[in-house]
Amino acid sequence: MGRPSKAKGLDETMWESVLKKDQFEIQMNPTYKSILFQVSDTTTGSEGRPALVLNQAELFELLHAFLAINRSFNRETMYYEEEPDGA
Repeated sequence: MGRPSKAKGLDETMWESVLKKDQFEIQMNPTYKSILFQVSDTTTGSEGRPALVLNQAELFELLHAFLAINRSFNRETMYYEEEPDGA
């Protein structure tokens, strides 16, 4: 999926992938302390809008990714090193 390149914080070089799944990808921009949540084009709702259905395991991974992003923004030290895909 493409994203606007002129908006604040959307410079391609500043984004880091945090979690990538078939239905969605989360990227973070530490400079602007913002996240980009992209839904794939293959899943569409009844009104033609992207839809996302998460099972319990995927929801847990999503929450874990958000907590990792928050720790990164606050420059907290981790006890262990995480992999970029949230595994």
